[in-house]
Amino acid sequence: MATPDFLKWLEREEEVFGMTGAIERTIDPDACRRMLLEELGYDPSDKQVGAMYEAGRMRYETLPTIGVSTSQVSYPWGKQTWYRDLTTGRRVGTADVQYRIDLMGF
Repeated sequence: MATPDFLKWLEREEEVFGMTGAIERTIDPDACRRMLLEELGYDPSDKQVGAMYEAGRMRYETLPTIGVSTSQVSYPWGKQTWYRDLTTGRRVGTADVQYRIDLMGF
């Protein structure tokens, strides 16, 4: 599963480029490489591109397929990523998200 750091980065991309722009910049490996080059100022490694690409696929393809979304919750000590069930809006634990991913064969 994608780490909270990658999910935060994707949320920032959504704020700056809109949902469509964030999706376009992360679900294609070549576009993802260009985005990272622009953001980081150097040619990213294949591992960095792969990690961001997988985070994009998880957020924009896998999670909606299994009925889950992510959201950021702010606390005085920092932000936390929550998973939410798309149908009920209730918070879903990471173990349940992983179970759904495994159940669907992703």
